[in-house]
Amino acid sequence: MKITVLGAAGKMAPGVIRDLAEAPEVKEIVLADLEPTKQVLAQRASDWGNNKARTVFADITNPESLRAAIRGSNALANCTIYYFNLQVMEACLAEGVHYADMGGLFHFSRKQMALHEQWKSKGLTAVLGMGSAPGIVNVMSRYAVDRLDKVESIHIRDGIVNFAKLDTPLAIPYALGTILDEFIMNPYVFEDGEWKEVPPFYGEEVIDFPPPVGSQTVFCTLHSEEATIPQTFRSKGLKHMTFKLALPKAFEEKLKFLVALGLGDTEAVQVKGNSIVPRDFLLAVTDRLPKPTVKPDDHKVLWVEVTGLKDGQPREVRMEMICHPYRPWDMGTGPHSVGVPVGVTCRMLGSGIITERGALPAEACVPPEPFFKLLAERNLHTSVMFKHFLNSEFGSGKAEL
Repeated sequence: MKITVLGAAGKMAPGVIRDLAEAPEVKEIVLADLEPTKQVLAQRASDWGNNKARTVFADITNPESLRAAIRGSNALANCTIYYFNLQVMEACLAEGVHYADMGGLFHFSRKQMALHEQWKSKGLTAVLGMGSAPGIVNVMSRYAVDRLDKVESIHIRDGIVNFAKLDTPLAIPYALGTILDEFIMNPYVFEDGEWKEVPPFYGEEVIDFPPPVGSQTVFCTLHSEEATIPQTFRSKGLKHMTFKLALPKAFEEKLKFLVALGLGDTEAVQVKGNSIVPRDFLLAVTDRLPKPTVKPDDHKVLWVEVTGLKDGQPREVRMEMICHPYRPWDMGTGPHSVGVPVGVTCRMLGSGIITERGALPAEACVPPEPFFKLLAERNLHTSVMFKHFLNSEFGSGKAEL
């Protein structure tokens, strides 16, 4: 099996690379990124590639360059920022390569889903939105929905903390461009069977997550789950769906301040006769920050609650995953919990475990049981709880899948 990792020099790519390198069914890994990342790619191939990895340079804006880089692969892991998704999908479709990305932040996800019939006609699968959220939480939703006859609501909560004493002024958990869009763009909720646009930080709610995350204030942000899950489960009667996130508090407060100053804006301002885009300036400055050198101590809880009916009785299914740094790789929770699911999905595509064809969100094509089993091999364990509304206690307790 040959897998290409596009954006292999990026922040979330290490989890993908390490998962693929330790999977015996993967025989070749292509690490692809822009030429200025040459040193990073070479280091990652040498340190993590397990004698399987080679590096190539690819420019997404050059279709021939991109197609040459992915040619002959069984699947591609797209670790680039979401607004390149359509261009990468076009190259994969032309080369006959299965595809997985890390999400399309609602609006791009809708554009990607519109390509479903093209991908289906070619006998190919594009998994739209894989990682922890989107990704793991989508497959959790599928598992829970399949255990109900009718679905009323799906609510997803993602709580993240970081206890490390950081030696950098801004520890960015994932692509800053994506986070800025999540802070600035209006999110959506699904209420009474309709999408509703709401302002950023809408619907603040305190959630008592399991330790070590604990009590966190979550809020609505723009995410691809909000676009795909209501569409996927509409036939089950789904009426309400929300996604809410809590980022590490210190980072969240700093970024809110920077955004309030206008440093997330995309409209140019004049500075001493020069036209400068504030967001470009912020991205360039933060890219120069020293990378944290302390031992990772970030943690995450993924929580999905699905309510509905089973045999005419109200039921609730709650899915949960508690994520910690992965000590065998000395890797923080972020790249581990986001990257590993992408690697696992590419392996499932390459080995034929994923059989649905088309451009589909994870909840519509990734079979939950084998997915959860492969995640557990990387210390990402999924648990499920069932509740009958006539009883205030969870009847079966918590069971690990």
